[in-house]
Amino acid sequence: MEDYKVIELIEATSGRIIQGNQNSTVNRVSIDSRTLVPGDLFFAIIGPHFDGHDFIIEAFNKGASGAVVCKNIESLFQKEKIDENKIIIEVNDTLSALQDWSKYYKNKFKTFNICITGSNGKTTTKEIIAHILSQKFPLLKTSGNYNNEIGIPLTLLQLNDLHKILVVEMGMRGLGEIETLTNFISPDLAVITNIGEAHIGLLGSKNNIFRAKTELLRSLGKDGIAVLNRDDPYFSKMLEIVKGKKIITFGLENKSDIMACNIRMIGDRGMKFTLKIKDVENREIFFPLLGRYNIYNALAASAVAFALEVESNIIERGLVDFKPLDMHMCVNNFYNGIKILNDSYNASPLSVKKALETLVEVAQNHRKIAILGDMLELGEKADFYHHEIGKEIAKLSIDTLITVGERGKIIAQSFLENGAKKDQVFSFKKNEKKHLIKKLRYLVRPRDFILLKGSREMQMEEILQFWQEEYKKNNQIYSGGQNG
Repeated sequence: MEDYKVIELIEATSGRIIQGNQNSTVNRVSIDSRTLVPGDLFFAIIGPHFDGHDFIIEAFNKGASGAVVCKNIESLFQKEKIDENKIIIEVNDTLSALQDWSKYYKNKFKTFNICITGSNGKTTTKEIIAHILSQKFPLLKTSGNYNNEIGIPLTLLQLNDLHKILVVEMGMRGLGEIETLTNFISPDLAVITNIGEAHIGLLGSKNNIFRAKTELLRSLGKDGIAVLNRDDPYFSKMLEIVKGKKIITFGLENKSDIMACNIRMIGDRGMKFTLKIKDVENREIFFPLLGRYNIYNALAASAVAFALEVESNIIERGLVDFKPLDMHMCVNNFYNGIKILNDSYNASPLSVKKALETLVEVAQNHRKIAILGDMLELGEKADFYHHEIGKEIAKLSIDTLITVGERGKIIAQSFLENGAKKDQVFSFKKNEKKHLIKKLRYLVRPRDFILLKGSREMQMEEILQFWQEEYKKNNQIYSGGQNG
């Protein structure tokens, strides 16, 4: 972030200075007193489970230059004497002020804005796009899960004159949220990875998910570019929204601008495929990620690069040396050839199905153990979706199923109803993961493949952590470590 005067922020947020010098200069902002560094201006954001005003004194003690507040100052600092040099700005709402300031600050810089959304794969797609384009352009991307009404403003406030491209992931939990995000950053290029069931419990139907995701397409200007999944069932409807705009398609099944064929698994190291660009150029690619669904993410990123006229050799290099994201189908190698596929970042019906298919494809003739946690935010159809996953497992050559959580029991029961034997199925509560590990110790055999998958709140990665600790105690620590 570049230096700015406090008076600029006051004007942009319609704030009122309570104390401090409005002509002083500030460089960074912070909303978290735990990660604040001296000199930061602290925004006291009020969230559902916290109130930043409770941490203002801590922020000052850590060297914050000031604070932006929306509560009565006298009541906040009754028992504390505040340094008169500390800047205090009062606004109507601190979150709105952060957003207004980020929008004002963003307008100082001219960037080409790439925005990504979708039900599955948007984080990986965002990272691959940034990885490819960073070879040619100085860019800024949203980091981690900074894909919402707080994370995106904080990202915008990291811009500087060097950045030419902005790559932003946009998440949502309801109608109108993506439209709100596009008020902070107007897309020049919009990517929709797919339309699936993620968050269907919050939106009620796939049609509502379609409406929510395509708010991004509706925000495109007349010169905007849309990158769309040609294989998605909603493709024709998305096409109607962006009629008259430049459209780049990607897919595996239907003829698209960017395609992949001859896909094959290279053990547990990744995949090889032929990248086809406009039927003009074919390139043999090694892609170090697992799962055919990740080919879609690679194609979406390649389509973005193609739209920006990036040379195909740069696209290839970006795909070849891309590293898997943490908790996104990462392979963990243990002693005796045991492998854990950690795909615990999140879960939806589609992503669980694809993860199970990947487990079977990677493990081939080795034993396969699926450890699945609850899929959340599925609303009134939650039982149905969990039951369907049990049926899917029965179609695959899964040797053992272990479930975690109340809805996981539905998966287990469905698996049993569809032909599984009782000694193949085990269920645990969310807080019984250590008991699960003890059971796993007796179940696992050399060269087994184990899948971890569940919604973020289920924290399925704890199972991997417990497993690692268990074998450290017994001096049987795995070798090889994580691939990514």
